[in-house]
Amino acid sequence: MWKKLFMILALLSLVAFSSEAYAQFREGLWEITTQVEIRGMQQQMPPTTIRQCITKSDPVPKNQDKNFACKTASQRVSGNTIHYVVECKGREGTMTSTGQSTYTGSTMSGSSQTRLMMKGQPEMQMSSRMTGKYLGACPKK
Repeated sequence: MWKKLFMILALLSLVAFSSEAYAQFREGLWEITTQVEIRGMQQQMPPTTIRQCITKSDPVPKNQDKNFACKTASQRVSGNTIHYVVECKGREGTMTSTGQSTYTGSTMSGSSQTRLMMKGQPEMQMSSRMTGKYLGACPKK
């Protein structure tokens, strides 16, 4: 379950783009590494790395966990930084992630705060830091 949770959080750390941020954004394959810290947990999980094709016409990374449906509830662009709120709902519970991502050509960095409410469990609060790099064109399908 933890591995699935961290994959979801890594994906939530990414964000939908608006045309104002495209000047610093490159379409293509991105590799994004996320480090999650869970409040109250002494042993932290190792960083997770995903590769995701991101395009201007389809900028939201696909949620790889079919148990959650996620949507960008709000976003605001300031220069090359995107501030966002992502909400996810699933049979196991709900998540809300508030964060920001800054794109500078072929690199990105960001952070987010996530609240996870799982049925029958106390609320969990997590902080994520992420870094990313542009790898090149997306593979042909």
